[in-house]
Amino acid sequence: MSTHDEDGTGRGGESAGPGEAPARRTQAERRARAESALIAAAARLIAEHGSTGVTLARVGEEAGFSRGLATHYFGSKAALLARLQEAALAEAMAAAAPERSGAGAADELCRFARGCLEGVRNPTDLGRAFVVLGAEALAGASELTAAVAELDARTRAWTAEVVGQGQRDGELRPGVDPAAFALAFVGLVKGLVVQAAAAPEAFDVGVAVAECERWIRLALTAG
Repeated sequence: MSTHDEDGTGRGGESAGPGEAPARRTQAERRARAESALIAAAARLIAEHGSTGVTLARVGEEAGFSRGLATHYFGSKAALLARLQEAALAEAMAAAAPERSGAGAADELCRFARGCLEGVRNPTDLGRAFVVLGAEALAGASELTAAVAELDARTRAWTAEVVGQGQRDGELRPGVDPAAFALAFVGLVKGLVVQAAAAPEAFDVGVAVAECERWIRLALTAG
């Protein structure tokens, strides 16, 4: 099997047309491109087979690179999986638009829940791998148990910050404990996503989204 260098072109630069000099990428650009390809390859493999049988060498081959490139870049399988988790979380957060848009705290949280749940309709490889790794970690069968816990903690922290800001703005009732709400909120969304992954044909996304939004507004604004 032929392999490529870090950017997959065999030359370290963009392919060029006849008579054109190849465009050159910086070392940082080549590394970023290769790392992205390796993470994408790992996501495909894990989504289909789980993480147990996935090796760094296999990831390199799947990405079209040498068997040793993933080891060179990530050092260990655990480090690669941690980066994959980071990329999957970033994808989910971007889809759910968790950055503060000024729409109000309740709307921000509803948008996040909706984005996570609607993502199960047409899951990406990263999204599917994220669910697989989360399930493995829950069962104690993953090298990423600590990383999953850290990502959950970060999501709870973001949620608590949104709630706290909503209270300071006078939008949400002051009696809500931001940390306690965040714990329940992340558990609700994550539990629904796992249910959808386990039995997609029986999971009604529209019903799940509507119930999440009803619960969020009731919990945050009801007297």
